Amino acid sequence: MAAFTLLFALLDVGIVVVTYSSQPESLAQELLTLEASKAERSTDLTPDLLAGPPGAEHWAARYIEPNSGGLFSALSRADAPSGVLMDWTRRERVPSGFRISGVRSVTQDGQQRWLFMQFEGDGIRPFVPVIANEIVQHVLLPLIPLSLLLLLFNVFAVRRVLHPLRRAEAEVDALDPGNVLLRLSEAPEPREVNTLVRAVNRALTRLDETMAILRGFTANAAHELRTPLSIMQLSLDRLPPSPQRDDLQADTQHMTRLVGQMLDLAQADAMAVEPETTVDLAEIGREIVAAMAPKVFKENRDLQFESVGDTRALGHAEAIYRIYRNLIDNALAHAPGDKPIEVTAGPGPQISVRDHGPGIADEDLPHIFERFWRKDRRTTDGAGLGLGIVQRLAQAHGGTITVENVSGGGALFCVTFASPPTR
Repeated sequence: MAAFTLLFALLDVGIVVVTYSSQPESLAQELLTLEASKAERSTDLTPDLLAGPPGAEHWAARYIEPNSGGLFSALSRADAPSGVLMDWTRRERVPSGFRISGVRSVTQDGQQRWLFMQFEGDGIRPFVPVIANEIVQHVLLPLIPLSLLLLLFNVFAVRRVLHPLRRAEAEVDALDPGNVLLRLSEAPEPREVNTLVRAVNRALTRLDETMAILRGFTANAAHELRTPLSIMQLSLDRLPPSPQRDDLQADTQHMTRLVGQMLDLAQADAMAVEPETTVDLAEIGREIVAAMAPKVFKENRDLQFESVGDTRALGHAEAIYRIYRNLIDNALAHAPGDKPIEVTAGPGPQISVRDHGPGIADEDLPHIFERFWRKDRRTTDGAGLGLGIVQRLAQAHGGTITVENVSGGGALFCVTFASPPTR
């Protein structure tokens, strides 16, 4: 806008200069009027008035009186009535250029006086004050308020145009990966913003369709792999004992666990928790501890469960079961030792699993919930999905998961759910 204003001002100045340069008579009249205004502001002819405009030669200025006889008559307009003095201007060609003569009426202390002025010159330099005065009055003075009005209008217009964009930005920031149906609000105007928002919504729809296809493929692949893996496991059990059979069984169990986690992850991404479903976290905890006890005891570990206070929460029983299971599996894999794994339900809508292992390094804390992240792939046969599944299931419940290193050694994982309505 500043560049546009400057360009407009330069164009206006050029028009003023060209217009007055083509009208020498108007320039002469304006110049004498400008010089007379200087005399009107003083009681006598000041030095700058006696000096005349820049570039003027043979400048002369003096007051005349109506009773001055021949001089008064000589300076009266030829078409004026006898004995009457009027404002006039005459431009004449002379060998050195031009001669400007004229009379102006000025008022000083309430008394009218007549000022005669005459000078010679050449070119446009003597008329620079007139052109500068016209630029000030007809360019700068109108342009300043006009520029301010344009600035206010632009601020208002830009803010109005950007308001739908700011709203779209806020809606984009508020998009929830768990709710793939959310779309941006389509403002009816301005048209450019509406077009952009509709394009973003179409892109979100295509992305949602692509992710649905990917989740469906992952779930179907994991589901279809379960059957051949089960058959393979049964076939291996019928083989005679040998180190090779043990290795194959271990690999098959690892693949079965990985396929199960992939299916859990696909189901977690597609899960929708009913907001009014109330479950008992302690009841689910006892069930998972009983189911995993043989596996824990087989590894010469101990598993303890405790229920504290009211353990009701809003949630999906099967999903919470998987949260328990993945947290316990994580403790078994990363916290060796003879101390028990402590599973707690409550107080309130939360569950926790604590191990007594080495804890989690500070540099690893930001990454432990990332899918497929493993600190050292050479020392673990896991896929790095367990804690990622737990976090996704917690998010599906509108809950949170936290982890901290506790005094005495070990890590404490805590998952918080929404509380059921009070009765």
